[in-house]
Amino acid sequence: MQAIWSTASYEPHFLSLPFALAPAAMLSVIAYTAVMRGAPALRAWLLGHMLALLPYASVLTLSPSITSRAVAEQLFRIASSIIPIAAACGTAFQLALIRKLRPYRALVWFLAANAAAWLWIGASGGRVVGGVQWLGSFWFPVAGPLSWVALVHTMAIALIGIIALGHAALTSRPSVERRQLRAALLASLVTYAGLSDVALSYGIGSFPIGWLLSGGGCLLVVRALVVEDLLRVRAVDTTLPLLVVHLAAAVVISWLVLAQLGPHPRWWAVALVLAFAFVFVRAAISTFVLVTRGARGEGPLERLLAQLVTRTRELTHPPAIAELAADIVHLGVGATPTVLLAAEEDWGWTDPTGARLADAAAPDPLLAGWLAEHGAAVFADDLEPVPPELRELAEGVLAHHAARAIQPVRSGDELLGLLLLPAQGRRIRGRGLAFVERAADRLAEALLHARLARRAAERAALAREVELAATVQAELLPGRGPHVHGAVTVVGSWLPATRCAGDFWGVYPLPGGRVLIAIGDVTGHGVASAMVTAAALGACDVHVRRSGDRLALDELMAALDAAVRRVGGGELAMTCFAAVLDPDARDIAYTSCGHTAPYLCRVAGVASAPAAASTSAAAAAASPAGIELHALVGRGNPLGAGVPTAPRVIHRALEPGDLVVWYTDGVIEAKDPAGRPYGDRRLQHLLKRLDRQRLVPAAVHELVSAGVSAHRAGTPLADDETVVVAQVAAAPAPAPAPEPPPAPAPPEEHAV
Repeated sequence: MQAIWSTASYEPHFLSLPFALAPAAMLSVIAYTAVMRGAPALRAWLLGHMLALLPYASVLTLSPSITSRAVAEQLFRIASSIIPIAAACGTAFQLALIRKLRPYRALVWFLAANAAAWLWIGASGGRVVGGVQWLGSFWFPVAGPLSWVALVHTMAIALIGIIALGHAALTSRPSVERRQLRAALLASLVTYAGLSDVALSYGIGSFPIGWLLSGGGCLLVVRALVVEDLLRVRAVDTTLPLLVVHLAAAVVISWLVLAQLGPHPRWWAVALVLAFAFVFVRAAISTFVLVTRGARGEGPLERLLAQLVTRTRELTHPPAIAELAADIVHLGVGATPTVLLAAEEDWGWTDPTGARLADAAAPDPLLAGWLAEHGAAVFADDLEPVPPELRELAEGVLAHHAARAIQPVRSGDELLGLLLLPAQGRRIRGRGLAFVERAADRLAEALLHARLARRAAERAALAREVELAATVQAELLPGRGPHVHGAVTVVGSWLPATRCAGDFWGVYPLPGGRVLIAIGDVTGHGVASAMVTAAALGACDVHVRRSGDRLALDELMAALDAAVRRVGGGELAMTCFAAVLDPDARDIAYTSCGHTAPYLCRVAGVASAPAAASTSAAAAAASPAGIELHALVGRGNPLGAGVPTAPRVIHRALEPGDLVVWYTDGVIEAKDPAGRPYGDRRLQHLLKRLDRQRLVPAAVHELVSAGVSAHRAGTPLADDETVVVAQVAAAPAPAPAPEPPPAPAPPEEHAV
């Protein structure tokens, strides 16, 4: 092995110059493949193919200059043993070119393993290369006993790829891709024709032509790479060139440093100096780039992007933003893209005019989801990054819009749109492709900003509508009071859980000293519930005005039911309780449609004959404070629920001083921080402990509201809370009867 590296074994010869055509062409392909970005599978296998061909072409180039037979023999054995690997890599490249690499991946690796076995077979001994012969001006190998086996094995590996590539190139429909395939097929056939020099190793012929055929084939590959864009090049990848520059600079610096350390430094010193030199070069170049980055002037493409950002700030309509982005891209790269916008409400898509796309033209949701995750552009001539199950979908979108590439427009993992670059016109690569990618990012920011601005405007409009609804609702409901109508005094409050509530209450004076009190609770709360309460209040007002002294509670409930059905559309229901207090007749008539039962509070010992004779389940329960509670229970279905409502009107005796407490379910369902509800039993205990001296509407209302608020202890309201208290004035106590005058004294008797 030392003889190979000995300078005494070489003597420059001019005949090496024409043989250098093949390695020079191969190095051109290797350099181009190494520094370009795009189609990683194609690049990798082509790079492997050329690197495996390069040793034999290099040895043949050096053969006129080699002066040692042993060196020539050893070099040809090593170089020849690598040729089967070149055939395996070439087959893999051809399969990748026609998009058949994934199905035959196992076959490719099997062929590569077989080809690698020839590294040991050919490099050791004279099985493949039996020796070398001097043909007047250069050395050439002599066939060994297994030379023909190696040739057949190499040709079998190569024919798999050539047959597959040839079939695709000759049978596919006319397109840019077919032109690429035919160029690759021609280059492969010319390159493999160089194997004809094997005949010379068997003594047939006098001068090799394989170097010429291999060099010509590599030149055809160079043409296919540059002109036909065989590798689907997108941009220049500067990583490898910069790494080579860094290594070269590090080697130079290391050589200067090692020259100062002496003629024979230790190996570890050489490695250490080389590592430190490489780190120094990297740090110096990175520092220089950071320092000079700010001094670089802004180019025209950067100014176009800045213009896109500035002008889109004034736009809030997505089609207008898409049209502006298409114009900016056209100015930057000379191609006008088609912009597709994703709908917010579903999986639909729209074109730049805002028109809905047909399903055949719109991207499939599966493809859209993958594009949102992938982020990078997808090209019609390089669908290798696309999963196999989605390639047909991607091809359909590209074909329908006559596009060459799809550039996703996304924000995070959300796909906002697509930029479809047209198939006609010049190819976009390098700086142009980078410009399109940055324009897509700016378009995504603009679309997201427009979406947020539109949502903010919608929320502001909704907030104004809610505020208006809340104002109207508050104006429709009576104030806290007290409202005094003859002998009846009413105090009520309404506390909404949100800006608009689903609770309502009303008090209406009727002829003859009677008073109507209605309270209701619509399911839920918010604007929809507020609309139903407004309709119910309006229907109640109209019915009271029309009925006058002929008001009937069952007819009132029928009118409210019709109003709730009409406004709620059968989706919202309302519980309601209506009562007519008649102080003169000492009667309260009420009806309930699914509402919570109010309580009649009476001082113990005050009862009329009918009340004293009542033995119903709602009989009074005397408390130590002297307050009796009577639950005003009624049966009926909620209004507007779809079930016919026919509530029964119930009458109860009413005495002077009686007090009635109405409430909605938000009162008894109010929860403390631990999640425990206030409950109906707690309300009963509170009312039973009322002070008979303070049994007045304002005090009772304040006591109930304060008790519920203290139970919640700052917890936000889960439901609207409404409390109404009404009392019939107590009759004045009768005046004491005047005392009769004293009887006159009898006449005094005198003695005789």
